[in-house]
Amino acid sequence: MSEKRKEVKMSKSIVVNVSANDLWQIIGPGFADAGKWSTAVDRSIGHGEGKFDGATCDTRSCDLSAKGFSSVNERITEYDEGNLTMSFDVFEGMPGFVTYANNRTVISDLGEGRSKAELQITMHMKPFMGWLLGGMFNKNLNNLIDSALDDLKVFAETGKPSELEQARMKKLAAKAA
Repeated sequence: MSEKRKEVKMSKSIVVNVSANDLWQIIGPGFADAGKWSTAVDRSIGHGEGKFDGATCDTRSCDLSAKGFSSVNERITEYDEGNLTMSFDVFEGMPGFVTYANNRTVISDLGEGRSKAELQITMHMKPFMGWLLGGMFNKNLNNLIDSALDDLKVFAETGKPSELEQARMKKLAAKAA
């Protein structure tokens, strides 16, 4: 008998005023560096040698500032430089009612120095707690994705973190001092 579960899928995208290759450099080869540009990621570290051609690491650990999370560990499951596509599974750090979480990013060339980043999220949740807490979790996740896409756009277009991320970095530096 198959396990009952609630499956959640969501997809969001943003148009960025840089080439698809420039955007890919942040998402693909820069996978370990999400802490440099994402407000939700206080610190990120890549681990292991890339198991896919072009990948700079196999896994990533992130300390998060996102509501409902403290840290996650993620493993690259798909990495295709030719098609500018990458996926990773979150294998540690999700709430207990989430049994599977995958993030797939697809970069598309729109021409004239513009590109699109699309995040495709798939999650499986335990039946009871998934139904009970899933709505609140989805709302937090939607906000997190919107913030990540906005941060990505600013970083790609300016080479600098967003104002929110810069403020977060200052706050963390002051706390550490």
